[in-house]
Amino acid sequence: MAIKFDVEKLIGKLDIIQKTQIPFAAKQALKQYGFLVSKKLLPAEMNKSFDAPSGTGRPVQFTLNAIRYDVDGMSLRIYIPDNSKDGKRKEYLYPAFYGGKPKQTKLQTSIEKATGMFGVPAYGNLRALGALTQYADIKRSYASQIAGSLSGKNKSFDGGRLVTVSDRSLKAGTKVSAAGKRGGLKPNAIYRVKGSSVIRLFTLIDKPPTLPVALPYEKFVKETAEQRLPSLLSLQLQRAMASR
Repeated sequence: MAIKFDVEKLIGKLDIIQKTQIPFAAKQALKQYGFLVSKKLLPAEMNKSFDAPSGTGRPVQFTLNAIRYDVDGMSLRIYIPDNSKDGKRKEYLYPAFYGGKPKQTKLQTSIEKATGMFGVPAYGNLRALGALTQYADIKRSYASQIAGSLSGKNKSFDGGRLVTVSDRSLKAGTKVSAAGKRGGLKPNAIYRVKGSSVIRLFTLIDKPPTLPVALPYEKFVKETAEQRLPSLLSLQLQRAMASR
């Protein structure tokens, strides 16, 4: 998104000498605001607004560092890059900023391939098993074990076995027998079964959920600009005038 502004609307009428300093002062003020909003204000707001559906976790540094800015004359552009590395951040940040379908992870792809359904993590249970990072993401090693069991490559899982119960037909090796269903496992879920311990890891739903907006990104940036730019511009104009 781009931010442009009318200087006199922000800080009042200027005399002829002051107007000669506006291009320089405005550019400096926009650079200062671009740095402030992309490196401090937006990351702080992400930390407050982004969490797992259970209300746990927080964004990783990779996410907090996603926002970039550049200044061209009297215009500021705030954006998430489209290059191959940062494009991944753009894919999963867009639903948080604008709502919509969540980005499909490798584990979700494995679950969908095995069950034809979308897996909603049972965060409390996964945390109790030590399967989550400090940011409430499923650990890569644990996700890899789940994917291996779903594909039939791994016979055992986490000291027990992975059991999937679904109303839909499943791939060989993942479908639960009638005896398994009589054992008290409710349908449309993925469980870790270890001895007499049965722990639900995922609830299976037909379609990915539509996520609400977690942080109204454009509204936040515009409102923050209205609050911060007048004082930043006034300060930069004073400095420009003093250095004449």
